[in-house]
Amino acid sequence: MSNPLVKCTVDQCTHYMPGDQCMAAKITVYNDEMKGTSSKAQDTLCKAFHHRKTMGDMVGALHNANIGGSVSAAFLEGTQITPAVECFVNNCKHWQNGNYCNAQNIHVTGSNASKTADTDCETFESEK
Repeated sequence: MSNPLVKCTVDQCTHYMPGDQCMAAKITVYNDEMKGTSSKAQDTLCKAFHHRKTMGDMVGALHNANIGGSVSAAFLEGTQITPAVECFVNNCKHWQNGNYCNAQNIHVTGSNASKTADTDCETFESEK
């Protein structure tokens, strides 16, 4: 199974790269811990978020860096980084056994995020 293309607009994350790309080797999507289950995108979060404030934050996030990782020539303007995506939001229609995301594209958002709970998987769709 190939990784979904990830669009990330969380520019306060150490893994954010211009062009709304994610340089994490793997992102993990969870239900909001306070709610326990998700009924809308705002009830999800990206556990790969690592707030970028100092150079130390950048170094602290290197364990999950996608240096030389999965790249596909998906866009005319260059290459698209495709992190592995693990998802524990099992009531999403894109969730698949083994905690895989079967969406072709996902969008992670979090305007002015300073903590993991400030991020959302906008691709979430409740399984009906």
